[in-house]
Amino acid sequence: MNETLRLIDERTSIRSFAERPVTDEDVAALLRSAVRAPTAGNMMLYAMVHVEDASKKRRLAETCGHPFIASAPLVLVFLADMQRWVDYFEAFEVPGHCKREGIPFRTPDVGKFAMACCDALIAAQTTVLAAEALGMGSCYVGDIMAHREAHRALLRLPPWTFPVALLCYGYVPDGVERRPRERFALKNVLHRNVYRRLERAEYEEMMAPIRDRFAEVLDRKRLTLPQLTYRSFMLGDVAMNTSRSVRAYLEAWMEPTFSPDEREES
Repeated sequence: MNETLRLIDERTSIRSFAERPVTDEDVAALLRSAVRAPTAGNMMLYAMVHVEDASKKRRLAETCGHPFIASAPLVLVFLADMQRWVDYFEAFEVPGHCKREGIPFRTPDVGKFAMACCDALIAAQTTVLAAEALGMGSCYVGDIMAHREAHRALLRLPPWTFPVALLCYGYVPDGVERRPRERFALKNVLHRNVYRRLERAEYEEMMAPIRDRFAEVLDRKRLTLPQLTYRSFMLGDVAMNTSRSVRAYLEAWMEPTFSPDEREES
């Protein structure tokens, strides 16, 4: 198998890292992979926060609910970032130009939010593959999207930014066997020309391995797999907090309520 395809096929998240720092050379290579990732219009609508401070990592471990963040050798937070462009336009007096020309000066809308999120995730995933090539492992932490107030204060996030993903990286400890999880069959996610909705029997087949793995839990809770999945994925505390937080980020993005002083502080 092609080496790149092998890395993709065998990759799996790791949450326990060897107790040694990532070398400066490997950090530099990993960061370079991010800036070489595809980006919309070459605008690079993302930013990375390298969290080096131990107290900040411990705080993120608490807010995100993942203790391994505190001991991860390398932690990066990937942001959807339109703040850079808003600041650029304002620094060179584009609002004044728009006023003189009778054209609107618009702040980023929901379309730019979505596009910037895509840019940030593409850069993040590129670093994941780079880490594998460098002999490292990684783990995504999506909970960085939750707890908006705490994370905005901790990372000093300005209005037109949004934390899409937190990634932990480190070398794989000796003796750790990496076993990639089974994924849904390609036929369940690949559509030809148009989207085709699955039938009940197809869902039964698709979810059978998961149902078998959770058989004991389902029996103990007296729930079906769809019921358990819905209750945890849609109604769980993490899901509800993340939804509240993302909604608040988006509302602030669309109609910022920050005063100039607050923007300087953030």
